[in-house]
Amino acid sequence: DTPEGNEPDTPEESEPDTSEGNEPDTDEPILGAGPYPIADLTFTVQLGSDAAATTYRLACLGDTATLTGETAPGSAESMCLALDDLPIRDRLANGAPTDQLCTQQYGGPEIARVTGMLDGIVIDTELHRTDGCGIADWQLLSALLPPA
Repeated sequence: DTPEGNEPDTPEESEPDTSEGNEPDTDEPILGAGPYPIADLTFTVQLGSDAAATTYRLACLGDTATLTGETAPGSAESMCLALDDLPIRDRLANGAPTDQLCTQQYGGPEIARVTGMLDGIVIDTELHRTDGCGIADWQLLSALLPPA
């Protein structure tokens, strides 16, 4: 029984004091802070019907960008920044539209497969240059793919 107006003595959960110069005591980086999305993508590219496939991996963690593997088309930083482009994100996440009409022009034997995660979205898509739509897709993703 407590007197009126007095609360019982219970420990309270407290928020870190961030008022006037008092920052929370943490040295941990904030995942997702920075110019890059959160992504871990693997690119497997075959530039010719007789050519061996090359593979490279792009990891973007908000404030860091790393690129490992065989030859890639650009720097890790520029490739991670390209992942924020809405048409690029849409093509990677949703694949090629199934209802589009494509010109019957052959752009080459190049094939690329992109797998992994982009901001929590599973990515598993293939690109080719065997018709006008594939050529356009390759051009759209040119910041992420080697030149055809």
